[in-house]
Amino acid sequence: MFSLDAKQKIQEHIEAMPDALRREPATEEQLREFEANFGAIPADYRWFLYTYGGGHFGSEEVDDIVQLSKSHAKFQRESGPTRGWTMSGVFVIGWDGSGNPFGIETATGRVIVEDHNFGGTHELAPSLEEFMLRGAWR
Repeated sequence: MFSLDAKQKIQEHIEAMPDALRREPATEEQLREFEANFGAIPADYRWFLYTYGGGHFGSEEVDDIVQLSKSHAKFQRESGPTRGWTMSGVFVIGWDGSGNPFGIETATGRVIVEDHNFGGTHELAPSLEEFMLRGAWR
């Protein structure tokens, strides 16, 4: 779970964003509907969606609940040996600027990305908390 200090820094980061970059917080109904279609949302990310909706951290945009459904559907369509993406056990939370999916590895909590240009998966941060804090504007 996010520390209280991390929650405070995330809040400050979101509040400092221009209005055009802010997203609407998810409702409990939207979260339940997503989970009915795609499975459980990791607890820290679920809190973030419910509290802030989505946002930019460094050069990456973390999906809001509307985009999250699109991202999961896209990832499912494009996954598998014959279609492309090979990472599994990852809860996708966005796509980087190069079109690579990134997300939370469910077994470890690490935030990883699968790189279609260089191949393989790579760690972006050891946790969602660290990912967001590294990308928060200072």
